[in-house]
Amino acid sequence: LRQVSNGNLLAILNRHYQDLTCLCFTDDSSHFLSGAKDCLALVWNLYSVLQAEPSQIPDPRHVWSRHSLPITDLCCGFGGPLARAATASLDQTAKLWEISSGELLLSVLFDVGIMAVTLDLSEYHMFCGGMDGSIFQVDLCAWVTGHERPFQTERENGKVFKGHRNQVTCLSVSTDGSLLLSGSHDETVRLWDIQSKQCLKTMNHKG
Repeated sequence: LRQVSNGNLLAILNRHYQDLTCLCFTDDSSHFLSGAKDCLALVWNLYSVLQAEPSQIPDPRHVWSRHSLPITDLCCGFGGPLARAATASLDQTAKLWEISSGELLLSVLFDVGIMAVTLDLSEYHMFCGGMDGSIFQVDLCAWVTGHERPFQTERENGKVFKGHRNQVTCLSVSTDGSLLLSGSHDETVRLWDIQSKQCLKTMNHKG
């Protein structure tokens, strides 16, 4: 953890057992999350980390250990310490958590490993990017909390974006919730209209 203005090293956290894959702050920067190949997602209280003695490694506020394969992505909603966070994993699940209690709210099981996850601003939808190039839209209001349920394309009719030919590695939703941006190993970035699931624009990259 470093201070941007002067580059000073403030803390070194060494609690994961394998390579880190993702990091993010809550919107108020009171907490941050780390995900790794050790299948763990850790929630850190920034104040506790900064107050710890240099010789001590502070304890994370929560250790989320419900994934069975490496975590590939995570994102935080809004609300600071009261926010919800989503994690994606190669174990073919995306999970939604409550930061304040550490409770698992929802687990969605897919047919493919999940490489990317994001929430829209209102947190009505969770978008999950798959290894096969599909992007799945999970309507959070329609799911019962605390249950693991398979995502079934037939029942969730019209909730899959199809177009990428390789794994989807990053996702972002526009502020008004109408557009989805996706990046993939097929060397394209695609812009989608969320309501119609149509691809509006494809931008090619050389890598």
